[in-house]
Amino acid sequence: MDELVRGSAFFPKPYVVGRRLSFGRLLGLGLFWLFVCLLFTGFGYQPWWLFLSLYIVGLIVVVPVGINSYWVIQPATIELHTYAASTLTKFRQIVLNCPRCQLIHYTDLQRVTISYRCRKRLSPFDFNPDYFQLILKTNAQTYPLECALKASDYLPQFVSYLQRQGVTVDDPQQVVELLVSGKSLYQHFHTET
Repeated sequence: MDELVRGSAFFPKPYVVGRRLSFGRLLGLGLFWLFVCLLFTGFGYQPWWLFLSLYIVGLIVVVPVGINSYWVIQPATIELHTYAASTLTKFRQIVLNCPRCQLIHYTDLQRVTISYRCRKRLSPFDFNPDYFQLILKTNAQTYPLECALKASDYLPQFVSYLQRQGVTVDDPQQVVELLVSGKSLYQHFHTET
């Protein structure tokens, strides 16, 4: 039904928005930093202790930058998996594979707002994405959830699902209509500004 109404493919639940922590991703970050450390230490021309200390300190900084929080759409809840803002705490959470997990039941949601804001580009090498969030509001708290780059794969159906659960969804910028029609959000919002 969602495929016919919204014009995009049905997604099965649970559906992960963002990227879960995986061994392959950690291995890739570790190998990348290993190459950088070898490059900085002259591929063995510097003392081994310098290489080792650079590698360990770098891992503590590089790994938390490459791993982000994610959320999971479940049939009855939204499952948030968040990492701490502190680099050392986040590194510990990654090593132990224990991000903070919260469940938000659809019955607790008062309102959901879709928000897209353009990011000011400070240089031509600034490839960071714009601010694209789903803002969940409950009685107790507000949760800003980052939407993935491929929002057209899940967001239109998820909005329909929320509305069927009795949740009010605000879309003042008509983001869902743009996704359904296949338009690029980046091009649409940047041509307006």
